[in-house]
Amino acid sequence: MGGRNEKQRENEAKGGFGTKSESGRQFNSGDAGAATMPVRIRTVRWIYGLLAAGYLACVVVQVFIAGLGILVDPGDLQLHRVFANFFEFVPIVMFVLSFLGDIRGGLRWWPLALFALTALQHITIQNVTGSLRALHAVDALLLFGLSVHLARRSWPWLLGTNRAGKANASGSGDMKGYHM
Repeated sequence: MGGRNEKQRENEAKGGFGTKSESGRQFNSGDAGAATMPVRIRTVRWIYGLLAAGYLACVVVQVFIAGLGILVDPGDLQLHRVFANFFEFVPIVMFVLSFLGDIRGGLRWWPLALFALTALQHITIQNVTGSLRALHAVDALLLFGLSVHLARRSWPWLLGTNRAGKANASGSGDMKGYHM
C-alpha cells in the first residue's frame, strides 16, 4: 500500500515534511524533531494540552455536580449552573493557541465544536422547552467524548514526547489511513 503514509515516513526520514522553525530549519512532528522545535511552539502546545486535560476534568466535575443536584440535594444545581461559567471559554483559548503553536487539523478546529456544544448546553436549558430539554444530557455526552478526544490527542505534549495526534488505540503511533 504505497499511500500517503509511506510518503510521509520517507519525507520525515529525510528531515522534511514538518514545519519550518524560527531559524528556517525543518522540524518533524516526531520525537527527533522536538530538539529543534522552537521553545515557543513547545510551550504553546504544552499549554494547549493542559487546557484540553483541564477541560475534560471540568466536564467530569460538572457531571458529578449535576448528579449531586439531581440525586442528593437540589441546591447543588445552582453550583452546576455557576461552575460551567468558569471553563466555557477554554475552547476559544485553545483555538487561538492552535495558531500560535502551529497546531493543525482536528486539534485546531475541534475546539470550536467544543465551544458550540458548550453554547448548546446553555441553549437547551434556557431556551428549549418540553422533551427537547433532555438534549442537555445528550450534549453533555458529546462534550465528554470530544473532550476525551482532544485530551488524548494532545496528551503527549504534556509528557514532552511531541507526538500529539499520532497515537492510535494500540499506542503504536502507526496511523494508516487515519486523517483528521
